Amino acid sequence: MSKRAAGVWVIAAIILVADLLIQDHIAKTMVPGQSIPVLPPVLSWTYILNNGAAFSLLRGGTPLFILVAFALLVAIVVYTVRHPDLPGPMVVALGLLAGGSAGNLWDRIISGRVVDYIHVIDWPVFNLADSAIVVGMALGVYYYWRQDKRGES
Repeated sequence: MSKRAAGVWVIAAIILVADLLIQDHIAKTMVPGQSIPVLPPVLSWTYILNNGAAFSLLRGGTPLFILVAFALLVAIVVYTVRHPDLPGPMVVALGLLAGGSAGNLWDRIISGRVVDYIHVIDWPVFNLADSAIVVGMALGVYYYWRQDKRGES
């Protein structure tokens, strides 16, 4: 495995461990439904248990979410093996995607739901894994969009 491909899994491990540590702290210090203002009124820690997808959509779809997360992780493994010299932005993007997917996959396999805890005003509660997935997707799309634009000139 190349250093770049290994970087994907280092980033993924950091996201996974950080998400699990935060969840553990939330579960030990709060009760479900409890909210603690951090930067009122904009940001709070809010402890919820979510058996849906992002933003609590598709509640009860745990088997589907497990399958999708597992498939995404397999796809990332295959991609990193086939493309060992990934550009830096893709290392970060794939690492974030893998770490976020692994974090939510872990929760769903262990308890059938994810622990969400970040609450930004007027936005559904989410977690670090969700954030990593969204940022990883955005970075990957942006990188390929920029590459496509450069190819047109």
